[in-house]
Amino acid sequence: MAKSIVMPKYGLQQDEGTVVQWFKQVGDRIEKGESLLELETDKALFEYESPEAGFLRQIVVSNGETVPVLSVIAVVTETADEPFEGQGETVAEAVAEEVEAVSEPVQAVALPGGRRIKRSPAARKLAGELGIDLASLQGTGPGGRIVKRDVEAAAAIREQAVPEPAPVRLEGTVPLSRMRQAIGKGMVMSKTTIPHFYVDIEVDMTDAEAWRKQIAEDRGIKLSATDFIMRATAETLMDYPSLNSRLEGSDAMFVYDTVHIGLAVGTEKELLVPVLADVQKKTLQALAKERIGTVEAAQKGRLRGRARATFTISNLGMFGVRSFTAIINPPEAAALAVGGILPQVRPFGDPLTIAVRQVMQLTLSVDHRLADGMLAAQYLRDLKRRLEDVATLEGWL
Repeated sequence: MAKSIVMPKYGLQQDEGTVVQWFKQVGDRIEKGESLLELETDKALFEYESPEAGFLRQIVVSNGETVPVLSVIAVVTETADEPFEGQGETVAEAVAEEVEAVSEPVQAVALPGGRRIKRSPAARKLAGELGIDLASLQGTGPGGRIVKRDVEAAAAIREQAVPEPAPVRLEGTVPLSRMRQAIGKGMVMSKTTIPHFYVDIEVDMTDAEAWRKQIAEDRGIKLSATDFIMRATAETLMDYPSLNSRLEGSDAMFVYDTVHIGLAVGTEKELLVPVLADVQKKTLQALAKERIGTVEAAQKGRLRGRARATFTISNLGMFGVRSFTAIINPPEAAALAVGGILPQVRPFGDPLTIAVRQVMQLTLSVDHRLADGMLAAQYLRDLKRRLEDVATLEGWL
């Protein structure tokens, strides 16, 4: 049976995506979860893992092409020779047919004399940003439409012909990158449509930090505090499903049966949120290995995997930040802001004495439509209990 692979939608603000590079060729055998191609959106580069197993029979959207989300980009069949609908159709015909079928059709502009310019939304946007006259271009896309690569080629020719001007210092006005604009739109939507409230708690990490250093020295197991914060967060969420959910319409809640943690990562230019899937099931060593790989990829502007976060953690503790509040990433129900593990003088022990302890502050941002303050407080209480119990941490190795 033939199955279609479509351009994925990674975020609420994403309208289109670009195929950067196919890793497989027509006729190749592919496995479910295997890296199939590299995609580009407004936010980042993604290594897209195949949602299907079988044989790649047709590549509908070639390298460099930009199409709306949910457009068919390839066809996979169970066997290498079974017939399928549309077999033998050229790539150009398939793309043209697919674009006509989606909600955002190819856009056209009428010129004097009756000539019409057909261009993709990505080409129109890029031409506006670069100051390229679409009327001067010859389209190479399906049906002669102008696509993104045509605009890029025209810009490259212009740069070769015109000497680069001396650097100009912009005073007061600096254009926002496409990613910065996308983040801004998402955060404005979150703050204006989600009724946030915030609850915080202090966690004594003295024993946990001593344990982490001890197992590194004695057993060669190197972990970050982020690793057991993620595992404790995920395991506690399984007891509080309202915080691991999303609003369905205006009168229902969709509860996830697993926890995919989005880990906010700052890069030199922007903020990306790589996702670690099924965190509540993984050992701390597995989480540490996966965290290192996904963070390194994110710092290079690439995101891996197909999982979408069900809950986000943002950690600024490495910068000495004591506490902050996070904005919820729609459609998630909550987000956890993690402050630094900092020495503080506290009453401790029985009988009470004064001691220097390693204390971390956690702040939970919650969508008030899905949970209330008491539930949020109970969640933080149980999260604190897990993080302060070395026996619990040891059980996750």
